[in-house]
Amino acid sequence: MKKYVIGISLAVALLAGCSEKQEPTALQQLPLDLEAGKAIAQQHCVSCHSMDGQGKKDNIPNLAAQVETYLLKTFQTYNHGKRTDSSGDAMEISGELSPAQLRNVLGYFASLPPLAKSSTTSARYSYYDRGESLSKPCTRCHSADGNPTAPGMPRLAGQHPQYLLEATKAYQDGTRIMPTMHEKLTSLSQADMENIALYFALQPPKPAPSTATNAYDGKQLTYDCTECHGSKGSSQDASIPNLAGQDVYYLNEKIKAYRDKARKHGQMHKIVSELNDSEIEKIAVFFAAESPKPMSFTQPEPIYALAKQCDRCHSLDGANPDALAPKLEGQNRTYLINALTLYRDGDRGSSTMHRMSATYSDATIEGIATYYAAQAAR
Repeated sequence: MKKYVIGISLAVALLAGCSEKQEPTALQQLPLDLEAGKAIAQQHCVSCHSMDGQGKKDNIPNLAAQVETYLLKTFQTYNHGKRTDSSGDAMEISGELSPAQLRNVLGYFASLPPLAKSSTTSARYSYYDRGESLSKPCTRCHSADGNPTAPGMPRLAGQHPQYLLEATKAYQDGTRIMPTMHEKLTSLSQADMENIALYFALQPPKPAPSTATNAYDGKQLTYDCTECHGSKGSSQDASIPNLAGQDVYYLNEKIKAYRDKARKHGQMHKIVSELNDSEIEKIAVFFAAESPKPMSFTQPEPIYALAKQCDRCHSLDGANPDALAPKLEGQNRTYLINALTLYRDGDRGSSTMHRMSATYSDATIEGIATYYAAQAAR
């Protein structure tokens, strides 16, 4: 009679309203038949997951040697419809399998040996190095350190990374019209542009070569400019560029472009709309003659340090086994990027993961994914 009561309780736990934390434990109490699980995998899973547990595409996770309780918990969320937005219709099978079938197929994948390391990417991820590498196409006009010597070219060195990112995205999406810039930026991801922006922001700014005279003739005309750009052209606003020490020809051209509405910016249109060419030239000369100063900003935390935080739950030696967190080592890089982005943006349910990742940039997510994908699976 006691065994019968236990059996009824287990069935209720599996088929009725158990919490997600209890469901994996209840499922694991069912007998495990690895051969039956293998047959289910061959029938239902092989279109996305190889029989060795490897995802067939980069955006499909590896299941081999994964934590079984995590797999059981995750498939229960698919069954409850809580992950449909992030995984499409591919996981509808989770609602079609019986508890025994679910236990067998996930037990099969969890029992597989870890996959051999397939990533040749280094675990070390440096925002600076990545940005330097990606910035190569920029150096023809802006120089390797972001301090161009050719007339008419803007200085990128020492600008705030937020401004540089916003400007780069404007060229990429066509808000700022310049075909040569658009062409060079089309293939870049958000993470790529973040890394490039950080690289140039960290370069010491140098004044552009200039033969301009009477630099202070334009000072009296800059009252409306200094509220945003600073009294000497060095702004402390992350979204506003420094003008101090910029190339005089570049400043002259761009101020006129705002005046003539060739470059979009409502506030700038109002401020410079009444200026004539001579006044604009004097303003450009004034700011070009000032000494540039780098903008201060907080650099992103190193990827290795962030991974140490992740390991509190995801490490095999973690102190929180009840978290039911998955192994990350050796996982597909693209899958990790997609999953972490979904958690950050609130499109995949987990309040803990959302809080942890809410401030992550795309470059940070890419770095964390690169770090774990390069580790040997365990």
